[in-house]
Amino acid sequence: MRVPADNRIGAEGAGFAQVMQGFDFSRALIGLMCIGAAEQSVEETCKWVAEREAFGGSLARFEGVSFPLAEAAVELRAARLLCYEALWLRDRNRPHGWVAAGCKWLAPELCARVLHQCLLLHGHTGFSLDLPHQQRMRDVMGLEIGDGTAQVMKLIVARELIGQVAKPY
Repeated sequence: MRVPADNRIGAEGAGFAQVMQGFDFSRALIGLMCIGAAEQSVEETCKWVAEREAFGGSLARFEGVSFPLAEAAVELRAARLLCYEALWLRDRNRPHGWVAAGCKWLAPELCARVLHQCLLLHGHTGFSLDLPHQQRMRDVMGLEIGDGTAQVMKLIVARELIGQVAKPY
């Protein structure tokens, strides 16, 4: 398609590079969207297990209940910092493609696992439409696909760390 020069939003022939830079930005944002969903579920689940009584006391007193939530909180914090690093590098016009790819691969996988755990800790009601965990889990699973799968993100990271020799073709 012919586009008059005064209607272009970038330099001729630079479209692919612009799109790829947009991906690096959106991949960090996707990571943060997933983290937000998982953090909300962790917060709600912490409240639930603290209030829910079984076997003569709060469910929260069992390590099998409280440890997964503690692990989730720490892992989500680490993933959030990785996303912030990608955005920080971008703001400074520094290379950040592999860091953003890491956000896009790590955060959705982590968040799907965390949401699954939150859903399980609520028992059957966690899977029901009465609670938001099942919807959040579907949302995060959808975000695992958009802007590139985990496999593609791992290729980007490997090529950046190892070099073009890591290309399979």
